[in-house]
Amino acid sequence: MKRNLMLSVLVMSFLSFCACDASVNRSRHVGDGERSAGLTSVNGSIHVGANCTVEGNCRTVNGRIEIGDNSRVEELDTVNGRIAIGANVEVDGDAGTVNGSIECGPGSKVRGKVGTVNGRVELRNAVVSDEVSTVNGDVLLSEKSVVRGGIVIKGRHGHFSSHDRVEIRVEGGSIVEGGIDVRDPERKVKVTIGKDSTVNGEIRNAEVIRE
Repeated sequence: MKRNLMLSVLVMSFLSFCACDASVNRSRHVGDGERSAGLTSVNGSIHVGANCTVEGNCRTVNGRIEIGDNSRVEELDTVNGRIAIGANVEVDGDAGTVNGSIECGPGSKVRGKVGTVNGRVELRNAVVSDEVSTVNGDVLLSEKSVVRGGIVIKGRHGHFSSHDRVEIRVEGGSIVEGGIDVRDPERKVKVTIGKDSTVNGEIRNAEVIRE
């Protein structure tokens, strides 16, 4: 139900968002150093080069989103596809996907939330201003990454595939300023915290290993 709703919203956004660079059944590309008012696609990937400015959202239904180094963008949304954020990127909003991973490179900042349903989240020397959430994906924070909210493992839904176990690893001097909240107490979640890393808030419904 939620996936169908998100799909409908994205398609409606595509149909109504005529001011941006939009397409059906083909990918969109912004070259290095260029500007865009926003990119929307149905059945196509979105690629933003290095040193770009996108003054609108990047949205697709079936396709990946890739953001090059030193670019500035707004919200990033896809249903079936991964999101790859390069180095020193500023995302002025949320980054979210249903079926796909999210990777944030060194020096990047996401000023909203980072969320997946079926996909891994990996932050390398990156900052997320709000929470990181997933249902069935592992989470890795490394190289002095910071999550200013918490990490949330949401409850499973019957129509999504799921892993038997979710692993969260906080290492390399990384910090979770909030807690880690496993919403379904029956989920098997292991949290590993490196000796030089910190989770400041409460950790609920998870096995905790401190190295």
